Amino acid sequence: MKIKNTPENTLERLIIYLKVLEALEKKNVNFISSEDLAKSCGVNSAQLRKDLSFVGSLGTKGVGYSIKSLKYSLKNFLGRAQEWNLILGGISPLGIFLLQDKTLQKEGFYFLAAFDTKEENIGKIYNGISVYSLDQLSYVVNAIKVDIGVIATEEEPEIFLNAFVEQGVKAILNLSKVPFFVKNSEIKIENFSFSMALTKLSYFLKE
Repeated sequence: MKIKNTPENTLERLIIYLKVLEALEKKNVNFISSEDLAKSCGVNSAQLRKDLSFVGSLGTKGVGYSIKSLKYSLKNFLGRAQEWNLILGGISPLGIFLLQDKTLQKEGFYFLAAFDTKEENIGKIYNGISVYSLDQLSYVVNAIKVDIGVIATEEEPEIFLNAFVEQGVKAILNLSKVPFFVKNSEIKIENFSFSMALTKLSYFLKE
């Protein structure tokens, strides 16, 4: 996996810019000034321009940014202009929700298979996606191109992490309650859980 040199904070803001632009496009907005776009994204215009310099997109003086053009540039830069194949680790309520959520497909993310360690879950089908035994992971990975592994299990998530890494999955979204880190710089793990996000808010609210 090629190591990217965009700062993590910049990357997070670029993703926010893309989501805001998509919302503006749905409202039939064609152009927007850097000041107005920055305000909508919670940053100042200088920060916005600095971030967009990584993308190579510059607005037109007196006109601002073309929503359609800037969205296209951001999608290409962020890898969102192509489709990605996903596999799921763990048949939990969250995992089932993700398999059945068709909005992910509209974003270009497609679950092709799911895996579990519990016998009662093997063979089930959700939204046309089959659940396999984790022991079958190597066979499935050899049969299809896997881009991203998603861990959504509530029990022993490290089993799925180790299995994914062993089979060469280099991008992993970890939705379990336990954050994971690996020394291998070729592997990117994104840790997220609702409890982690809510803890940030509880810190903000505490007296």
